[in-house]
Amino acid sequence: MAAAPTSAQSPARSPARSTGALQIKQLIRRRYARLAGADAFQPDPRATALAAGCPTAWYDALPARAAQAFSGCGWPAGDLDPTGIETIIDLGCGGGLDSRFLAERLNKNALVLALDLTPEVLDRARETLTGVAGATVRLLAADLEQLPLADACADAVIANAALNLATEAQAAFAEIARVLRPGGRLVAADLVRVGALPAEILADPMAMATSLGGVMEEADLLAVIEDAGLNNVAITGHRPFGPVIAVNISATR
Repeated sequence: MAAAPTSAQSPARSPARSTGALQIKQLIRRRYARLAGADAFQPDPRATALAAGCPTAWYDALPARAAQAFSGCGWPAGDLDPTGIETIIDLGCGGGLDSRFLAERLNKNALVLALDLTPEVLDRARETLTGVAGATVRLLAADLEQLPLADACADAVIANAALNLATEAQAAFAEIARVLRPGGRLVAADLVRVGALPAEILADPMAMATSLGGVMEEADLLAVIEDAGLNNVAITGHRPFGPVIAVNISATR
């Protein structure tokens, strides 16, 4: 099995985290560990997955446990042209459906690095990915703001409703830019807001852990992505997603 292109993190890439940020990450781990254990990523995973763009025939052919593990807000794996991809990173891989879809479409010499903050979620992803033919998949427990990966190690990065969970969006996108090779691609599904979030959400201490506390306005998100050094940034496909808006994000290094 291929090894992940890991690299020791320098002090510049491992900034001290505030107590508040660490507490938020603990809440995120606890929430997603509970969801993974209870098969409760979505109340109606099929309807949510198909509405997000997951191919119907492919989804309906999944093993039942894998099908229950959808937890995204879009389908970035379907928007990515696999041509020429040797290494791809799936940030916040959740139950592993995006990684499975990509692994089945990449050649056997390719590598999918599926990363998530929560070990229990990675256990669910491991179930989803067991026995899948195609590319090699490596599962890594990692923080998307401090990736344990070498510079310029990936041809593409995908993320599905994961970047909005970052406590420091600037750090997350800077890490994406760092690990992408020149010409590499970011394809993501994420969330934006229009104006302030409702007061009841802002007052909820679980807002960050439920994917809403880190949602930015589109102009702010665009600025953060461009400031990270990514180019050709496009935010498209706006669609309602509860009190916020789901979007598709694409960019190149």
